[in-house]
Amino acid sequence: MSEPRPASDWPEDPYPGDWPDHSYVVDADATVHRIEVDAETPSGWAVRTGSEAVCLDDWLRDSGQPGLAERTPVLSFGSNRCPSKVVRQGGPLVNLECETTGLAAVWSHGTRKDGQIVATLVRAHEHEAVFFLSMCTDADIELLDVVEGQGRRYERVELDAAQLLLEDGTSPEHAWAYVGIHPLRWPMAGEDGHPVLLTTMSQEEVGMWREQDPAHWYPEPDHPFGALAELADDDGTGTT
Repeated sequence: MSEPRPASDWPEDPYPGDWPDHSYVVDADATVHRIEVDAETPSGWAVRTGSEAVCLDDWLRDSGQPGLAERTPVLSFGSNRCPSKVVRQGGPLVNLECETTGLAAVWSHGTRKDGQIVATLVRAHEHEAVFFLSMCTDADIELLDVVEGQGRRYERVELDAAQLLLEDGTSPEHAWAYVGIHPLRWPMAGEDGHPVLLTTMSQEEVGMWREQDPAHWYPEPDHPFGALAELADDDGTGTT
């Protein structure tokens, strides 16, 4: 049994915030509902509210929203997996827990407007992590393109779907992620010269490290980390 909870139970500060340990959808009242695998439903997923389970597609359409087949999967590895951020931003509302291989969320070199350091995504040899696939409507993509500064701060790049595994054991046909391209969204180098994983430093700790003016990380052949997008030159601020 899983009772709905307010999105505020998962605050977004300090970045990257907090998030549920399960797939979820946020309703119009800023309430978080658990999503579970359910092979008996047409969508293969169910929204769980207490002892009741409703097909995710039915739940979405009853809410006036497109079903899963009409949505684009985008990997959320920073604050976009945080329900409070989702509510404040206005989406994406449907987030499916996703195991990843060969991808890592790392601290970028710059800050957003409130001064908090933000994340980017890199290739990471054999690295495993759990993120979310945000199942985006066309309106969600338009929103994220603005929020992330598509083509200026971040670039929406296609991922290798074989690196993504959903709870039902499937991988999406296509999936995307917003990857930092501006120098202030390029990875920060740690003491070992490699990108700094989000899981190894808190916002406070990485802020103290940034005060020491660390170098940007740049990819090198045969190293354990690699780039997913090319570095650009424009200025800007944003979040992922």
